[in-house]
Order: sequence, then structure tokens, then C-alpha cells
Amino acid sequence: MFNLPVELQFQCLQPLDIETLKSFRLVNKALSTLATEILFRTVSLLPTDTSAEKYTKILENERLKPLVRRIIFNTSENPDETETGACNPSELLESFASAIGAITRFPNLREVELKFARECAAGDDLWEKEVEETIEFRTEVLDMLCSALQHVEYASALTIKNLQDATADSVYASAEFQRVRDRLRKLHLQIATENEDAAPENSIEKPACHKAFEEDLPRQWFTPPLQAQLTHLTIYGTECLWGVWPFVDLRRVPTFRSLKSLSLGNFTIVHKWQLDWIVSHSDTLEELLLDDCPIIMSLYMSEEQTRSNFPELIGKPIRRNGNYTSYLTHIDLRWYSVFSRFQTGLKNLTRFAIGQGDWDEQRAFEERYELANRLLEDRYLIFDNGTGPSQWARG
Repeated sequence: MFNLPVELQFQCLQPLDIETLKSFRLVNKALSTLATEILFRTVSLLPTDTSAEKYTKILENERLKPLVRRIIFNTSENPDETETGACNPSELLESFASAIGAITRFPNLREVELKFARECAAGDDLWEKEVEETIEFRTEVLDMLCSALQHVEYASALTIKNLQDATADSVYASAEFQRVRDRLRKLHLQIATENEDAAPENSIEKPACHKAFEEDLPRQWFTPPLQAQLTHLTIYGTECLWGVWPFVDLRRVPTFRSLKSLSLGNFTIVHKWQLDWIVSHSDTLEELLLDDCPIIMSLYMSEEQTRSNFPELIGKPIRRNGNYTSYLTHIDLRWYSVFSRFQTGLKNLTRFAIGQGDWDEQRAFEERYELANRLLEDRYLIFDNGTGPSQWARG
């Protein structure tokens, strides 16, 4: 290994875990330099004074500070856990806030990642769900991050895990957010939705869930600057299957003219125009990852769901029960035809994966680029609006 070019040595060391990299720093001066560069390439901050103190030490070290390319801000020590019982609202530590503001002092920072807690609540009903991270807390963090990040000239990659569906409109309306968003070249979002514990089947009908996917995603994120310059895009639902319901009309989303990598998680497929939108990136797309993205074979829908997805069925219900009208449709789309469409339509594709990441431990989003190809039973589902605790079942 010692006879390899420095670039290849760097590639050999990069996959190693932290403890092994620390050991390599003791081998010789050359490897110590490479291992140190990899170790401090990413800095992760927890919401504790101890973590902030370590962060500050890196910031004040003139040798280590230039090595930092990526910073991960964790607003919770256990962001992927499901909360149970009563909890106390989180408060932003002064040391954590100061650390966010200090990102302007890292001269080579290119990527910023923000991880919120998985559990969220819109607070728009009488029986408000208690969560640690309220809308007010999340808004404060987002505003603070955008305020600092707008001044980091070369940071063009943003990742937000568990972005709440009920994100405040004031965040999107701020000039700071818009400056940050409009220069992005890589955007990775996992959208968290509120789960109604007493009646999980009602979760899919919450207004915030639909606003996030139907309105905020195309209007607040997919803006003209991004349509021209975005090279990497990831959209995941933390728990919510999206695309069909909540409905996302990709016909309203123009082609991203520079897109090289597209990753979708918990995306549901029914319409051929959904495939048309993916294939519209044929000139540039090199990587397509579909993580737990089923084809929906049959749909038993309410009138509102039908109006969005199959307006031609309105007036042809299969059942009327008082004020409730139901519609049924079957879909003839199958994966063999989807694969054929991608094969002929995506002429520059060099990597394609369809499978299921580690959703149980909420690692799927972070590990999306490691997705392995697997044909699962869940690659086909049915949607039945009249059942619970979930409307989704194996086809």
C-alpha cells in the first residue's frame, strides 16, 4: 500500500472506521496526514456542551479547521427513536447555537447536514401530541442555520433528515433560506410526518402531510435555479408513503437539466407520467435509486383521493354510503415494463438499484447509496382507504 500513489492510498483509507483511522495515524507521517484528513473531513455535533466544546477545539485549530468539508448538526441525541409518553420540549443550547453560527469560519466547508428528531406534531388539533421538538424549536434552528449558511460561499450541498411536514411558512419566505436554497447543487430531504398513535390510519389525512408533499416540495424547493443546476436529489418519506396519497403531481415539476443522481424512498408508483418524469432526465441521469418504492396494483379510494389521481372516474363510484363515495381502480403497470422503460429511456444510466434499506433502524436515508438490488414481496401493494391501521397492504 505504501508504494501506491497518494490518491489511491486515500481511497483505501476512506472506508475505514474511526478507530482504525486513528491507528493509521501512528503508522508513519504520510499515513498520519491522510488519516487525519479523512477523520476531520466530517464533523458531527450533538446537542450537548461537551460536543460543542470539541467542535470549538477543531474550529480553533489552524491545522484541522481547513480539513472540514462537511458538518452534521444533530438536534437530538437519539433522533431516530420513537417517543413514548410525556416529554419536555427541547430548548436550544447556547453552545449549540453558537456552533451553528460559527460555520462561516470553516474555509473549505462544502456540505451541511441537519438531523431533526423523527417524531413531530403540527399542534393544530385539540389533543395536541407532545413531542420534544416543537415547530417553534425547529423553526429557530432552521432560521439560525440559514442565517449562517448564506455566508458560506462554497457550501452547495444541503441534507435535512426529518424535515417536518408542518415547517413554518416563515422559514420558506425568509431571504436567508432562499439565498441558501437557490445556490444548491445537491439537495437531500427526508420529510417527517405526524403519526396519530390512537388511530394510525388517520395520519395520512393530516393537512400538514399533504401541504409538505403537494405544495411545499414543488413550490418551495424545486425552484428555477435548482431546475438548472441541481446534480443530486434525494426525496424520502420518514414513514409516509407518498406520490399517490399524499399526492405529488410530477407533471408540475420541470426536468432538472443537470441531474446526475436521483434517490426516492417510500415513493409509490401508479401513473405512467411518474415514469415519464424520471425518464425526462435521460440526457444527464447516471444513477437512479428506488428504496422501498412499490407499484400500487389496486386502489380503493375516497372521492378526494380519486379526484387527484383519477379525475376521469369522478361520477362513476362503486359505492355510496351517506355522504361518503368510494371508487375502485386497477393498475396494469408491472415492474418488467418499468425496467424496460428505464433500459431504453435512460441512456446514460450507469447505476440502478431497487430494494429496501434499513427502515427499521431509520438508516435507509443515510445509507441510500449502498442500496442493494432485491426484488421484494412489497414491490407490489394495494391501497384501501377503508382499512386500518394502514391503508397499504401487500398486493
